[in-house]
Amino acid sequence: MSLGKFFKFVGLATLLSLVYIHMQMQIIDMAYKGRAKEHDIRKLIEENGNTTYTILSLKSANNLGIQILSEDSDMQFADPDDIVRLNAPDKIFGIDQLSKKSQPETKSNPLLSFLSFETLAEARDKE
Repeated sequence: MSLGKFFKFVGLATLLSLVYIHMQMQIIDMAYKGRAKEHDIRKLIEENGNTTYTILSLKSANNLGIQILSEDSDMQFADPDDIVRLNAPDKIFGIDQLSKKSQPETKSNPLLSFLSFETLAEARDKE
């Protein structure tokens, strides 16, 4: 083997090994960045949970009651005198439609109506 071919072979091997080492370093760097991002994501999830808890505690009935009943609050409970009752037909409020929807539709077979297998459940008072 001539000296020129030897140097070309050594140069090519050196170049390939440097490319391989550079790729391995990038893989390790990406692994570290991935771990850092996972840590950041866990931190954000924890902060999100804490914020959600804080929001729910501020919206809770206990907290709102404490704020209303505090002495420096301008809020107050509604007086029965402040409530206005309106007389309106049931159609406006949809009461007729609600009562119709609340009754379940019963599909009965005419043949079963002759038999006594189909019975209605009744609630009985305990004496």
